[in-house]
Parts: sequence; structure tokens; C-alpha cells
Amino acid sequence: MMITGVKITLILLATTTVTSLCLGTVIAIMRISRIRIFHILGNLYVEIFRNIPGLFLILFFYFVFPEVLPSSIGAKLNAYLYYPVVAGILGLTIDNASYVSDILRSGRLSIPHGQRDAAISTGLSRVQQYLYVLLPQMYRTALPPLGTRMVHNFKNTSLCMAITAPELTWATQQIESLTFRGIEATSIATLFYIVLAGIMVSVIILLEKILKIDVSSITHSKTL
Repeated sequence: MMITGVKITLILLATTTVTSLCLGTVIAIMRISRIRIFHILGNLYVEIFRNIPGLFLILFFYFVFPEVLPSSIGAKLNAYLYYPVVAGILGLTIDNASYVSDILRSGRLSIPHGQRDAAISTGLSRVQQYLYVLLPQMYRTALPPLGTRMVHNFKNTSLCMAITAPELTWATQQIESLTFRGIEATSIATLFYIVLAGIMVSVIILLEKILKIDVSSITHSKTL
């Protein structure tokens, strides 16, 4: 049961990291777009979902979402054994993406205007400007706070226990209920969270050194 909990936690972490990064990137681009409707929708997304607790979103996708779909689809979702995991992924993605978009937007605004002017002068299209010039710099500049946010998202995977997703915290609770060995189970789970969070932080620090990111200068520039 503990091993299954670890596997589900890693699946939640890996999947929501990718999906929230992709969605957050799209929302960030919409928020800085010159097209007014995109700008409005992007800001609206952030203002709504940043102010809704992540647990509420997880509960929404588990209890409410299947009910608003056609009955045949909703019944299939409710009958799906791993739907709690799917609902957790959806809720965590929507929640984390709002914060990721804010971080990436700040990264984009820190890029000098000359970078985009240079990209335009070389004849790059709008898509190519983002792919080859702006996005790499956005991710590089935003790496320190983005890494911290992903560690926070990792810890939020424990919220999925509320919908009986068989992740590590839920598995720990089940072991305590069945065997009354809660101290041992909780100690192992705590150690896992500490070790994996430490690994994530170490990877982020290593990337900062490889990319030669001066965190102090980034922090200073954002306070000006």
C-alpha cells in the first residue's frame, strides 16, 4: 500500500508539473498579449483561480464535474477506478497554473524590449519570437520562483487524500487504520516528502548554477 502511494504521488507530481507549466505558459502569454480579449481572459483566469483554494478545485472535479457532463459520461467517470487521481490532476493543474502564469509573466516583463525588437528585425514570426527568443529567457529568469512553486505543488498532492486518491498521505492513513502502526507509516511518509522535496530543490540549484542565474540580481531587479 505504501509503495502504491509513492507511485501515485510521483504520478501526480510529474503530470501536474508538466500540465500546469504548459497551461501557465499559455495564460502568461495571453496576459501580455496585445489582443484585448486574450489579455482580459488571461487576467480573469488568474484572478478567479488564484483566489480559490486548491482543495476546493479538487473536490469540484471529483464531486461536481461528472454531474455537469452528460449522464453517460459522468457515470463512466464515477465508475473509473482511478478517477480520483484524474480529478486530483485536474484540480492541481488549474490551481498551480494560475501561480505559474504570474511567475512567467514577471519573467517576460523583465526581458529588455530590445530582445523582441531584435527578433522582429530578423524576420521571425510571432510564434518564432516566443519559441526561440522570449520563452527560453522567460523560463531562465523565472527558474528560482518557478522551482519553489513546483515544490509547493508537490506538497499539495497530499490534498488528494480528501477524494480518496491512493497517494502517499491517504496510504499512510489507511495503514494506521488497519494496522495501528501510524508512527512508523507517518515517519516513512515524512521522510519521503523531505527527501523528494530536497532532491527537487537540489536540481533547481544545479540548474541555476548551470545557467549561471544570479538570484540576488533577479530579486533586486523585481524590487525596483
